[in-house]
This record gives sequence, C-alpha cells and structure tokens, in this order.
Amino acid sequence: MKGKPYTENGSNQPSRTSKRRKRNRRWECLLNSYEAGDFQIVSLTTSDDLRLDGFLMNHCVGRYYPSWCKQGFIRIFSIRDLLGQRLATVSLVFNYKQDRWRLEQCRGFGNSDVCFKADEPSDLHFLVEDIVRLYQQAHENAGHCRP
Repeated sequence: MKGKPYTENGSNQPSRTSKRRKRNRRWECLLNSYEAGDFQIVSLTTSDDLRLDGFLMNHCVGRYYPSWCKQGFIRIFSIRDLLGQRLATVSLVFNYKQDRWRLEQCRGFGNSDVCFKADEPSDLHFLVEDIVRLYQQAHENAGHCRP
C-alpha cells in the first residue's frame, strides 16, 4: 500500500475519529465579561466559544462568525442569567461609514427574537443597548480609529 494509512488498523479509509479538529482562533475584545442586574454579559473571544454557543443556542454564530471576529469587524456576547443559563447571543458590527459599533442582531434559542415581547421592548433590549454603548465607549477610550 502506498503512502501512510489514515488509521492504525491499516485501512486507507478515514475513520470517524480521524476528523481534523478546527483551529481555535482568538481575538481581542475591548469589553470584559461583567454582570448587569440579573444578567451576565460574557465576551466570546475564541472560535471554540462561538461554536459552543451556536450549538447550545441552536443558531449559526459558530459557523460564519469566527472569521469575521478574527478580522475585527464583529464582536459577539452571550447574555446569561446569574446561574449561567444562556438567554441570548448579541453581535455588534463596526459601521465604517459612521465610525461606530452598532447592533447587528440579538437572538435567543433557535434565532428567536428576545428583545421584543408583544411589540414592546424587553429587559434584554435595554441591556443590549447598554452593551453597544459600553463597547463604543471602550473603543473610543482605547484610541482605536477602526478595527
């Protein structure tokens, strides 16, 4: 048999366990994790963080967002209760024309809308506005012009 086999048993067919592990990319976040009232805001700063959040929240943040976060124009946060239960995932995007961070989206489990209930803003809506404000302030304080 030419070349090296994929598995220890000499088979040249890849096994399920030979699947390559994805790289765990890391990036900077200007806002550390913090508590706000009854909520925890957790900065997601690795591709493993995003994949786990996407898996547990049943949405796509773990698929496309790692490369965008690494490029610097997207930042992701997990909103949790004080016991650590995930409630929502928030993405901020840098608006180059306005030179500002803005909310891209806020989604609950399965991409549900958690910022509005019966067309009224929920507590999470106001918390998300605060996250955007704090991240923009940190961006300005750090002297960053653009990501």
